Amino acid sequence: MNNKKILGFLPAVFLSLLIFSCSKPGDPKVNRAMEAYQHKNYEKSLEIFGEVLENKRSGIEETSYSEEILRTFIANIHMAQGNFSEANEQLEIVMEKNPDYRLLVQMGRNYKEIGDLDGARRAYQRALSLNPKKGEALAELGILDIMEGKFKDAAEKLKAAAAAEPKIAVIHADLAVALALCGDREAAEEEFQIALKLKCEDLDEFRKRAGM
Repeated sequence: MNNKKILGFLPAVFLSLLIFSCSKPGDPKVNRAMEAYQHKNYEKSLEIFGEVLENKRSGIEETSYSEEILRTFIANIHMAQGNFSEANEQLEIVMEKNPDYRLLVQMGRNYKEIGDLDGARRAYQRALSLNPKKGEALAELGILDIMEGKFKDAAEKLKAAAAAEPKIAVIHADLAVALALCGDREAAEEEFQIALKLKCEDLDEFRKRAGM
């Protein structure tokens, strides 16, 4: 089965760019790196960020950005280039010092992009351990179960995810797929209708996956 066509949560190619719009005074090199990024001159942006990071670590030059933020910038650029392994190398270092739920979910999606489902599962489980009340990591684990043919396990996880995040349309669509694959087409249709009301994109594709 083609993993790329099963994914309900499509991988977010970029982390939030909000941080890129919050440049601080006194960081001309970082500002130049951000400008290069915005013009899609990714190699130049990586070069400048790498220099800023190295100078900060060696004490040569001060910057108002932490090492973790600089590495997150660098990871973002790698993702923009489709270099998900390189992005996760940076994010793994960040997670050692400052574990973050959303970055761990993004790491899981990056691992999934390169076909490392075990790595993806570990990242989602780490995210879930940080915040068991959030639904995205649980939903992503459910999607992995679908990909591995564990449809009942997937349905259980996605039901819990939908309860935690009732307004995220794609979770209901993925739950519908899992329920249909379990043979419960009536319950699947109910979830599809919820996803429709929440304006889920590409709903026809989910129906195809569900055989409905």
